[in-house]
Amino acid sequence: MRWEDTDLGAEQPTVTICGTIVYLKGTGFSRQNWTKSDAGYRTVIVPRFAVGMLLARKLTAADNAHDEIFASRRGSWTSPHNVRRQWSQARADTGIDTEDAAAQLGHGSEDVTNTYYIVKPALAPDSSQILEQLGASPTTTSPERRDHGPPGPRRRARMNA
Repeated sequence: MRWEDTDLGAEQPTVTICGTIVYLKGTGFSRQNWTKSDAGYRTVIVPRFAVGMLLARKLTAADNAHDEIFASRRGSWTSPHNVRRQWSQARADTGIDTEDAAAQLGHGSEDVTNTYYIVKPALAPDSSQILEQLGASPTTTSPERRDHGPPGPRRRARMNA
């Protein structure tokens, strides 16, 4: 987001999403002046608490060459991966539903939002009872139970030490 894309003094303060950040090999992150899809180009109403935060940030943030609101520490574009991670955490903390999240993020469908922002890990089969038995069994940690054949010179040295 750039400062020029905001209208924080309006009756309903807004920010217009009108570009996307891409990674260019040898150059780093760069901004394209278009979005990935028609749904990506949008104007979002900014809540009052965020207006206050943004205005305070504008007063204290270091200048940067791209007019970025949330520049990296080096003054360059913020990695989209970091933005996705932070948005996912904020969404989880607030309980925003998938439909609203998709609209805020400018996704054409909730599938994109679910896949890249709300992805849940697959649940592995429940093997906890077997693992409990293995963990409680005295034979699992006893070196005498392992049959590796007759001890070699190194093993004999360790056994005699």
